[in-house]
Amino acid sequence: MKKNMNQSTKFTVYKLSGRFIFLAFTLLYSFVGLSQKFEIENKFHIKQDDKSIVFRVLDTDDSQLKKYNSKKYYYWFKSQKVLITQGGSSGSLLNGDYESFYKNNQLAEKGLFTKGLKDGVWKFWNQNGILIHQENWSKGTQIGKQLYYSEDGLIQKTVVYKSNQTQIIARDTTIVKTKKTILTTINDSTGRLISQSRYSNYKLDGTQIARDQNDSLIKTVYNKGELVPEKTKAGKSKTENASSEKLTFKQKMSNFWEKLKFWKKFKKKEKSTESKPKKEKKVKNETTQPEEKKTQKEASQPKEKKKRTK
Repeated sequence: MKKNMNQSTKFTVYKLSGRFIFLAFTLLYSFVGLSQKFEIENKFHIKQDDKSIVFRVLDTDDSQLKKYNSKKYYYWFKSQKVLITQGGSSGSLLNGDYESFYKNNQLAEKGLFTKGLKDGVWKFWNQNGILIHQENWSKGTQIGKQLYYSEDGLIQKTVVYKSNQTQIIARDTTIVKTKKTILTTINDSTGRLISQSRYSNYKLDGTQIARDQNDSLIKTVYNKGELVPEKTKAGKSKTENASSEKLTFKQKMSNFWEKLKFWKKFKKKEKSTESKPKKEKKVKNETTQPEEKKTQKEASQPKEKKKRTK
């Protein structure tokens, strides 16, 4: 009897423990299932444009934004495709890590999305795994340096985005762009200026610089696409102006002193000519005075004789 009782109690204990283990497994399986469903709903793996793409999206509650920036491009997912729209979306916005791969499973693109907008550092590789491009983003706006590499890993081009201008540096050429103007500067391998051109509203405007066959820089001025003629001093030709510019400092000083000597001599002559007529006047006055005195005496003498006869 005692053996039967012990066997029955053992059986009931095994039975209860088995049920407990079964319930624990079912609960664990359901929890894992829910987590897998959550991952499946927010993470996708699709094929598009000969590449496989792995990305995440926002929750359904946050899939649509209340306000969109009309100047920015939003990335969103719908009908097994990633689409790009300026200033809006009509699906689940991409959010989080983003990766794309070539057919040979080589990494092609890697970056981050924040509510449908590119954010942070983005990198691009070719099919051989060589880095070819790197971008910097801040919520849908490119900022700072954008680098373009050669197959040897050297920087071929640098694009710098600032608030009011974009600067492009490619080897010996530098281009600075604003909303209305474009300034292009070209240097040789030693850094010497070769040419510089300025455009305003797609027309030549301002000072243009170019190096001629004689290795000298020539400047021309444009005003809204029209060439401005050079201004020359009155009484001097272009050749005279060019020759005067080529004179050394000593030659200029010697010419200056010669001009001073000439003016001094000229002033002395003027003084001498002015002083001579004054002397002649004095002589004339001296000559005229005796004659006047004589006439006065002659006029007075007859009067005296007449008085005596009386």
